[in-house]
Amino acid sequence: MRAFDSEKEFASWLLHVGEGESGEKIQLPPFCYPEIQDPVQQLFSDIDFKTVTPEELKGRAILTVTNDLSMQINNRVLECMPGNEVIYESIDNIVSNDPQDQLAYTDEFLNSLTPTGMPPHKLRLKPGAIIMLRRKLAPSKGLCNGTGLIVIQLQKNVIVAKKN
Repeated sequence: MRAFDSEKEFASWLLHVGEGESGEKIQLPPFCYPEIQDPVQQLFSDIDFKTVTPEELKGRAILTVTNDLSMQINNRVLECMPGNEVIYESIDNIVSNDPQDQLAYTDEFLNSLTPTGMPPHKLRLKPGAIIMLRRKLAPSKGLCNGTGLIVIQLQKNVIVAKKN
């Protein structure tokens, strides 16, 4: 297997750093910085979203530090996709007879929360979007928590999707 010149250069730089020859501060070489600073453009610039297949999207991912940043990127990618966007809003309220709880946990506050593993209060989708199943529906058919699905149809209270 032949290594590209850039890979050889990176391997040499990595050895240099690993052996402690770079000093206290490590300066990243120019080849470590992408020419395109926008991760969405860098990852999806070669894709025509009107004709893209799920196979073309597999293996492409943008890792983020926070869920908020992840949602921003997801929404930017969604804007590139053709079709009509549908927004699903959660219904949040507190189940408590204590009036203090009702005052402390307003609908606005509850809507601002996006716990890990839960969708945002306003979930934006289009046909063709990739979603993840969050519960075991039919394990024998491979429909388990974490299964990737492709949105086929968006109805008022139903999202129709097929297995990726």
